[in-house]
Amino acid sequence: GRFQRDAGFIRIEKRASFGLTFTANYEFSKQFDDYSGPYGNQDFFNLRNDWSVSGANTPQQLELSYVYEFPFGPSQPLLNLSGIGGAIVRGWSLSGNAYWNDGTPLAPEPEFNHTGDVLTTLNVNLVPGVSPHVSSPGPGEWYNPAAFAQPADFTMGNGQPTIAGLLGPGYKSVDVSLGKRLPIGGERSFEFNATALNVLNHPNWTYPDMIIGPASAPNIDAGRIIGSHGGRVIQLGLKFSF
Repeated sequence: GRFQRDAGFIRIEKRASFGLTFTANYEFSKQFDDYSGPYGNQDFFNLRNDWSVSGANTPQQLELSYVYEFPFGPSQPLLNLSGIGGAIVRGWSLSGNAYWNDGTPLAPEPEFNHTGDVLTTLNVNLVPGVSPHVSSPGPGEWYNPAAFAQPADFTMGNGQPTIAGLLGPGYKSVDVSLGKRLPIGGERSFEFNATALNVLNHPNWTYPDMIIGPASAPNIDAGRIIGSHGGRVIQLGLKFSF
C-alpha cells in the first residue's frame, strides 16, 4: 500500500503561573492512501484507482485544556479572608477541555453488488456535472445523493473509496469542571467536584446514510442523519481523603 501525509500543527502552552495552566493544539492535515477505504479495495490489480483521502483523516482539529486555581482566600490577592469566610472562598478551581474537528471524508456505497461476487467491494459511480455538496448541510440532507449512482451490472464504480472535500458532521464538545478542596487538618480533606460534559449541549450528529441505490429502487434515506451522540451530562462528586 501507499501512504502520503502532509500536515502542520501549532501548540501554545502557558506553564503554571498565577494559578493558570493552559495548552492549545491546532493541527491541519491532508492524508492519502490506497488501502483505508471503509469497505475494502475494489480493484486489487490496480490499486491506483483506490488512491483517495484516508477514511480517518480529519483535515482540521483543535484541542484546548486548562486549569485555573482561583486566587481567593488567606494569603491570596483576592478575598483575603480568615476564619469561616476564608474556608469558604479558598480552594476553588476551574478546569476543562474543548475539542473540535471538522469531520472525516464520507464514503458512499452502492446498495447492491451486481458483479456476481467477482468483486467483494464496489465503489459508486460519480454523476458528471452534479455536485455532492448542499448549501446548508443538516440532518435532513447532509450531502446530495444525486451526485452518485449505482454502477451498472458487472461493472466497476468510477468513484473513489472516499470523496475529497465531502466531510461528515465532525465533533464539537466543551467540558467544564468546578472543584472545591477543603482541608480539615492533617492529611484529611473534602473535595467537591461538579462536571458538565458537553456543557454547551451542542448536537453532535452521527454520520449520514451513505447507501446509494439504483434509480429503480433508490434509498430514500441517502444523505439523511437519524441520530446523535447525546447531549449535556452533569456529574457531581464528593471525596474524603485521609
